[in-house]
Amino acid sequence: MADARARSTRMSTLRVGTFLAVAGALLVFDLADGATETAALVVAAVLSVVFLVEVAAHRRIRRELLWNEALAAVAAEGLLRLDRAWAELDRALPEGERLEPDVDPGHAYARDLDVTGRASLIRLAGPVTSEHGRSLLRGWLLQEGSAHDAVARRDAVSELAPEVDLRHDLTALGRIDAPDRLDGLSAFLRWAEGDPWLVGARWIRIASWLLPALLLATVLGDVLLGWRPWWLLVALPQLEVYRRVTKGVGADFGAATAGGPPLRAYVPQLELLEGRKWTSPALVLLSSRWTEGGTEGGTAHEALGSLSRLLDTAESRRNLVYATLAPVLLLDAHVGVRLDRWRQRYGARARGWIEALGEWEALSALAAVAHDHPDWVFPTFVPPGPGGMALSATALGHPLLPPAGCVRNDVTVGPPNTFLLVTGSNMSGKSTLLRAIGANAVLAQAGAPVCASEMHLPPVRIRTSMRIDDSLAEGVSLFMAELLRVRTIVEAASVDDPGGRPVLYLLDEILHGTNTAERRVAARGIVRHLLAAGAIGAVSTHDLRLADTEDLSGRAHDVHFREHVEQAPGGTRLSFDYTLREGIATTRNALKLLEAVGLGGLELDEADLD
Repeated sequence: MADARARSTRMSTLRVGTFLAVAGALLVFDLADGATETAALVVAAVLSVVFLVEVAAHRRIRRELLWNEALAAVAAEGLLRLDRAWAELDRALPEGERLEPDVDPGHAYARDLDVTGRASLIRLAGPVTSEHGRSLLRGWLLQEGSAHDAVARRDAVSELAPEVDLRHDLTALGRIDAPDRLDGLSAFLRWAEGDPWLVGARWIRIASWLLPALLLATVLGDVLLGWRPWWLLVALPQLEVYRRVTKGVGADFGAATAGGPPLRAYVPQLELLEGRKWTSPALVLLSSRWTEGGTEGGTAHEALGSLSRLLDTAESRRNLVYATLAPVLLLDAHVGVRLDRWRQRYGARARGWIEALGEWEALSALAAVAHDHPDWVFPTFVPPGPGGMALSATALGHPLLPPAGCVRNDVTVGPPNTFLLVTGSNMSGKSTLLRAIGANAVLAQAGAPVCASEMHLPPVRIRTSMRIDDSLAEGVSLFMAELLRVRTIVEAASVDDPGGRPVLYLLDEILHGTNTAERRVAARGIVRHLLAAGAIGAVSTHDLRLADTEDLSGRAHDVHFREHVEQAPGGTRLSFDYTLREGIATTRNALKLLEAVGLGGLELDEADLD
């Protein structure tokens, strides 16, 4: 890349020198006469040709520089993902890839499990340059699909994972010519799938050729041969044709040209992928969609490339030269007919090509996760049923934590009629464990590998209650907000799923917005309801007596985290190993934390602890 940049700088200097030499030769031509004048003109002509050659060469060098810079950026972003340097990654991404549509605040798990946002599962996945690809990837992470779809994507992701150069090249091609924003395709596709009308308006097509020719002929006859102003008789019907055509194609041109910027990126990407052979059914199907039904002598990238050039012409309507010539030559009619012929021939297949490319990019993004984490595994889906309704994982970790600082634990959630009860002191790892379970379940059902050495799970409907906020604007207290959230979980568990998928619930510090006695009674009632509905899940709590009843004690799988207290010269220090242990927590750290922050001198009576 440094070599290309240096060559670009040298070529810029050379171009300036050649330009000045041309200007000098022209100056000599203007001042001299005789043989010197002729020689100066010849030198100026030769140098002008040299200058044009230098411009073409410089353009190639700059393209090479852009290419190297794009590849370097992709590689650098990959390192930032590995380091979980989310803030730096956010700054490094192109603006079009940073922008994300808002997720419904009431989504079943998006906010709690960090599916979107700066430090999120969607940022953990590799780059996606296309609008449809990003939308599809979000859908896989935000919508619970079937195990069949997840397995199909898993096979494709496995095949794409080692294709590092191909995936990086595809991203670089998408970025070099990428639009500023990943939008505009919806209007374009509506145009492409619309009915062409100019092709069928035969009289307009004939008039667009006949009238301009007659107009120019009569004008020349008037000016050069002294004809009468017959051109007025031609100009009137031509203006009427111009008015009708311009009115009709205005909306068409606007919708079609909206797809111009993204198409400039799609064409080289499709060219890169076309003709490659794959073995996984999903990739084979995507490749076939680029030639589905045949393209009448041209590949998908050739068809879209020809359209891209047409759209460049259509976008020139804002150009002064085009605007001047358009009424005289009826340019809108000629461009409109060519666009209509294109959509008559290819329009019905455009969506399939673009969607297939987007799906390939989304699979490539998940493949980046697989390649970057060789110690992660693809999960095994077990069919719903009495013996297969448990989620079990060996060495499960949170996928968004830096690998070096991620402590992994063995976890089992389920089978039905049981629940995982997680206790422990503040900051010991309870919430992280629940998020690790949920985030890995999301990755699994998207078709991605999971942060574990082994994982088995049934297809599940994920429901969480973790990050709950009150709302002054809506007059909702923290306790009421959490109750409303839990109600949606209970309602989901009570509804039979057509696919037999149980609800996987993750409740963090359940009902912490009210007093201990009422919280315990309410929490027990909620857990009983979820158990009766056949849901599987985990509950974290500080309440060590939550499952201390006859009907719940035998159904709770008790696990806990522990802290270590050290008396250092500067005061009390707490440390955590984030290792999951069997049984109920036996330690508390709230009072120790007071000491650690310098509030140990307050009047505290440990006899007040129940």
